Amino acid sequence: MTLLPFLKSCSMSFFSSAQRNCVIRLCLVTGIAVLVGCEATNAKKIKHVHAIDTTVNQQTAFVNLFLDSAAVQQFIYTQHLTENDSLLVESFYRMRNYEYAWFDSSGVAEQAYNFVNLYRNYRESVNDKSLELPLLDSVIEKFREDSTRFKPGTPEVINAEIMLSWQFFRYVQKAYGGNEEINPEDLGWFIPRKKIDPLLLLDSIVSNNGKDITGYLPVAPLFEQLRKALETYSKIETANHWTPILFTKEKYVAGDSASEIGLVKKRLQLLGDLGNDDAGNVLNEKTTAGINSYQQRMGLTTDGVLGKGFQQSINVPLKDRIRQILVNMERARWVPKPGKGPFIFVNIPEFKLHVMDSGKQQFEMAVVVGKPATTTVIFNGNMQYVVFAPYWNVPYSIAKNEMGRSASYFSKRNMEVVGHYSDGTPMVRQKPGPTNSLGRVKFLFPNSYSIYLHDTPSKGLFGQTTRAFSHGCIRIAEPEKMANWALRFNPEWTPEKIKEAMNASKEKTVTINNPIPVFVGYFTCWVGSNGKLNFRNDLYGHDQKLADHLFPADN
Repeated sequence: MTLLPFLKSCSMSFFSSAQRNCVIRLCLVTGIAVLVGCEATNAKKIKHVHAIDTTVNQQTAFVNLFLDSAAVQQFIYTQHLTENDSLLVESFYRMRNYEYAWFDSSGVAEQAYNFVNLYRNYRESVNDKSLELPLLDSVIEKFREDSTRFKPGTPEVINAEIMLSWQFFRYVQKAYGGNEEINPEDLGWFIPRKKIDPLLLLDSIVSNNGKDITGYLPVAPLFEQLRKALETYSKIETANHWTPILFTKEKYVAGDSASEIGLVKKRLQLLGDLGNDDAGNVLNEKTTAGINSYQQRMGLTTDGVLGKGFQQSINVPLKDRIRQILVNMERARWVPKPGKGPFIFVNIPEFKLHVMDSGKQQFEMAVVVGKPATTTVIFNGNMQYVVFAPYWNVPYSIAKNEMGRSASYFSKRNMEVVGHYSDGTPMVRQKPGPTNSLGRVKFLFPNSYSIYLHDTPSKGLFGQTTRAFSHGCIRIAEPEKMANWALRFNPEWTPEKIKEAMNASKEKTVTINNPIPVFVGYFTCWVGSNGKLNFRNDLYGHDQKLADHLFPADN
């Protein structure tokens, strides 16, 4: 037990104010020293309190307003901060020699208002009452309405200053840290969970006066996009009754007229797929465009027809869509913030591969992913090799359970037996050629899951809306385009040479000069490059498993 919890449990009414500050300071400093000596069991706790940076002084400070260290310690005591929050607050002010962070000589600084707006938007979007601090909100509003109230050194200003820092640490953990009780690997997610340094983050935001505050957020842009979408959908749900539309036909096409078509129009208008100038019950040209917009966002066949798939999708309860957004917001908290360099992102439920560079999409292509029985693993790696005219070394499970044994069976498929497993199952490989199951090229990012990108002779599968047909590996629709992009920094590999190598009869492995990060992810909800909110089906049931953790009361 540290001295801090003990101190909180004792009455101090018999001390004078000055004596009480001294006792608090002594106990807190001693308590922090004890904490430093203990082995932290929570990986998210900071391991030590930072040393005081004495280079920050009256001559070098930006603000030239300083707190008394005892005021910080008294705040920690009176507000009953947790051990981790105590260390964060104490460390932050020691790093700046107790210089103010949120106020300057004229009053509330710009970064304070920017942060307040940020956490209020988040709090209201997700309805997180744990982030409410009525006292802080009240004080900030008073300063906003009347700047003459600002008087440096008053208890009101001191408490507001320290409370803003404390609220920042609380907000970062809530908004971006993710649910600590969830182990992503238990849910089939093997991309390492990102780490947050809240002290460095706050110092960066304060140093830049809170300008472009969202650019410093320790989370992928997807998170903030989904938060805004959540806000929009919550408002729609509050203002409207999302009752099922009763359809009397299996399909409605251009020119049809029915009352349910009028209801569909109103729903598409609420969702932003249709302009408000399309009224009535006739499925006209404008309605068709709105239906197409909705179908694209939902991964449906884009035909402008009110068919079975559309009817089922448009009747999904809005509360279910909101829950889907929240599930994917939690996933967005796990992923590292994208760097400025190139990377490849495969989104399994979308059946798409995205090539990114400098924060912008260079191109995308359709992919085929694993069947629900042979799922594609969620993980990341570095693409290091391009293999032209590859052999396909048939996995043991396929050789044992899905293949014949006769010599004619193998010869018809351009295969050869190269040995046998201990149970007699043949070790088989398929020779390079037009019928090879890996196609003309494969792309390796070494991993323990034996998953890679590759070509395929079965091109017709890319025309399907749902493309889950593989044994786990990822088939790509435009392998030659990918090979040219992957080897763009290998000058000897011209487009002509790449085409020749793909059509050769002998396997050749090329090392990529600049290995490319690859992320294989699972998002059933995201905002596309066109700004539209997309939804997809929960192909592998990962949404449901995560929802069971996030919404246990619903089970």
